[in-house]
Amino acid sequence: MSKFAEFINLLRIRQWHKNAFVFLGFFVLGDYGNYNLLINALSVFGAFCMVSSSVYIINDFRDIASDRNHPLKKNRPLARGTIGVGYALVLAVLLCLSSLFLASLINTAAVIIISLYVLNNLAYSYYLKRVPIIDVFQIGLGFMLRIFAGTSGIGIYISEWMVITGFEISLLIGYAKRYSELTSGEDAYNQRKVLQEYSNETLKSFMTIMASATIITYSLYTLSARSIEIHGTTNLIYTIPLVIFGIFRFLYMIMFHQTGDDPASQIFRDKQMIVTIVLWAILYGLIIS
Repeated sequence: MSKFAEFINLLRIRQWHKNAFVFLGFFVLGDYGNYNLLINALSVFGAFCMVSSSVYIINDFRDIASDRNHPLKKNRPLARGTIGVGYALVLAVLLCLSSLFLASLINTAAVIIISLYVLNNLAYSYYLKRVPIIDVFQIGLGFMLRIFAGTSGIGIYISEWMVITGFEISLLIGYAKRYSELTSGEDAYNQRKVLQEYSNETLKSFMTIMASATIITYSLYTLSARSIEIHGTTNLIYTIPLVIFGIFRFLYMIMFHQTGDDPASQIFRDKQMIVTIVLWAILYGLIIS
């Protein structure tokens, strides 16, 4: 593998799709002709791509020893030794500073949110990822901060129900990730110590609870007074079946066709999930336009 490819692997660009949560506020607001908001949303997305790569590097640095014993993670650049630790840490600092600088061009709120994201990830990498339940809540908080960056960070208000829905989806994905790791059959308990505190049944229960809660809060969002006031319609309820199908399809993929991959990445490789997301986006956009 070339040196350039190694750095791309180090930055985990393939994980940048998670930062799309910053566009949630812009999308649900429906003010698609407001190019200033769009530019700010794109800027926040860029800032999160840089800062997320920065914390991935820090996390890889912390996990070098355990990654070398993992069947897949042993191929990460720091674990393999193809990129020096010193170079990687300097790059992490530069990416973090660049992210904060870009955020400062938007507003102070964006800088604060990205700073909180960094602190949250440091707390996760150095301690909280070993604490059951809290470990996944920390992951969920990371997604929440992305949502806040794309809303409060650029001056957009969306319904609290949608914010809660986003948080619940992130918890669903987080517990699905733990389930995927636990059922991978690759000496899971030794690869991630916190898995010793979970069981298949417990994680299935957590996923079921979060899936149900997501459907309920999204349904409440479509009929909330604030949503009706902003969009002038109650027709968003017709997007609920697509949300239900998408969640059911996700659970089906995780529980019956588990490949050991990151569940968030699996979503974008499943044709039915892709079609469902596209149909939901089209229907939602047509209703509020």
